Amino acid sequence: MAKGVFRLLIADDEVHIREGLQEALQQPGFSIDTARDGHEARDLLQRQTYHLVITDLRMPGLGGMELLDEIRDSNPDAQTIVLTAYGSVSTAVEAMKKGAFDFVTKPVDLDHLRLLAERAIDRLELLSENRKLHHRLESQDTFRRLVRRSQAMQAAAETIKQVAQSEVPVLLRGETGVGKELIARAVHERSKRRNGPFVAVNCGGFTPELFASELFGHVRGAYTGAHATRPGRFALAEGGTLLLDEIGEVPLKNQVELLRALESREYQPLGDTQVHTADVRIIAATNRDLEAGVQGGIFREDLYYRLNVVPIDVPPLRQRREDIPLLAEIFLDEACRAHGQPRKQLGAEALALLLNHPWPGNVRELRNLIQRLVVTCPERTVRPEQIAALLGTAEREATAQFAVNLGASIQEVEAALIRQTLERITTNRRQAAAILGISVRSLQYKIKHYHLQ
Repeated sequence: MAKGVFRLLIADDEVHIREGLQEALQQPGFSIDTARDGHEARDLLQRQTYHLVITDLRMPGLGGMELLDEIRDSNPDAQTIVLTAYGSVSTAVEAMKKGAFDFVTKPVDLDHLRLLAERAIDRLELLSENRKLHHRLESQDTFRRLVRRSQAMQAAAETIKQVAQSEVPVLLRGETGVGKELIARAVHERSKRRNGPFVAVNCGGFTPELFASELFGHVRGAYTGAHATRPGRFALAEGGTLLLDEIGEVPLKNQVELLRALESREYQPLGDTQVHTADVRIIAATNRDLEAGVQGGIFREDLYYRLNVVPIDVPPLRQRREDIPLLAEIFLDEACRAHGQPRKQLGAEALALLLNHPWPGNVRELRNLIQRLVVTCPERTVRPEQIAALLGTAEREATAQFAVNLGASIQEVEAALIRQTLERITTNRRQAAAILGISVRSLQYKIKHYHLQ
């Protein structure tokens, strides 16, 4: 929000309260109007756009609840604080349902009210920034859409800018759900290959037998079931960028094939006598410790050094808490649009719960939570107890016990773990894969292999 344009309206039928609040809240950049009753407040609201309205609940003619309806219809972005000498939980809940930012009982604690006003300004700035972000979506690349108020994401963004114009391989390292594919797209869209295709392939989603066919393609009749010639991901990414996601899940046998293609920049589709040139820029992504994999003998050292030319560490959400308010606003707006819901807002206490949560599922978990809130919460203002209930459910799910019978095989334990995750925690396979620490395709393969459908 531009500096010096914050307009505030105070509506109260008691003159000493009206003037006292005006004096207490006055500061440089504030323009404060006052109204003696609800009708005068409504007239002012019809003539002027206000950013914050502080209104008494009970006034002659038109009360605070009726004003909330007026504000919601005429200026839904305006933040409203309701004052009352007759505070009750039911009244506060009703005000929040109508879109009030907060509810304050008289006599008013002026320090607390000033703090609420500052929070209202912060929320308006978030809404403004979010709206500008959406307006620029069609004209801006992915890089400019990265939320990076935090120092951790600013550092990642600087590396993206430095490496994008080169052709060197990039290794994205970070936990599940941090947004590694979004970072990969940002690198691609800032590179010289921006007009070429961006192809993402989940390396953990294929069996060792199908790996070469998926990456390099095959010709008709190359093997039983190959009824038509099919290009691989290298061919589809020709002239562009190929993201090798979950690179740490590639079996050793297939790592040799992949390394050969990366070193020679050539590949041969299965059943084809012709060698093809690979004109692609490689970006790899992993949530595993590849160095530990090298030391443990499950990841080739030469492939690791081939991929790890420029590493970019994508921080987990708990290390970039400054980004949570804007991310939450963006996801709220997206979800409300997607589900045809009126615009919802987060109160200060609700936002505090989001800021204090550890977010083991990172940005993906935050987005899923916001979507659930939009669908399940009918009120326009999300209450803290609604967020606490969903976070508590997630915590109980994360700490659910899983018993293992001694003497069971690894396959039996794995099958039981997958079954109980799908039965007791979530039926959503993408969420289940994130919880289990594997790719969606790996989960689908294991479900079919263990006959869990």
